[in-house]
Amino acid sequence: MTIQVFSQEQVRALRTARFSERAHAVQTGLPTERVRIKFFTGAFNAFFRRNECLFNVYAGDDDSTLIGTYYQNALTDFLE
Repeated sequence: MTIQVFSQEQVRALRTARFSERAHAVQTGLPTERVRIKFFTGAFNAFFRRNECLFNVYAGDDDSTLIGTYYQNALTDFLE
């Protein structure tokens, strides 16, 4: 599994993404449409043994629609 590498400026500019097929296989009920993302922090992912970005993921435009916080590998198709 490869992972996109983002600079700090790029990661903060990302606004939307989709959940990956792997994320859908692991957790049922995730939205299939594009979701709003907001960079949260960087952290070590012990499962994949690498540093990754963590994103807060939202179903809608306001912060009350928070789905959860996910590692970068759970998301794909990033857009600014």
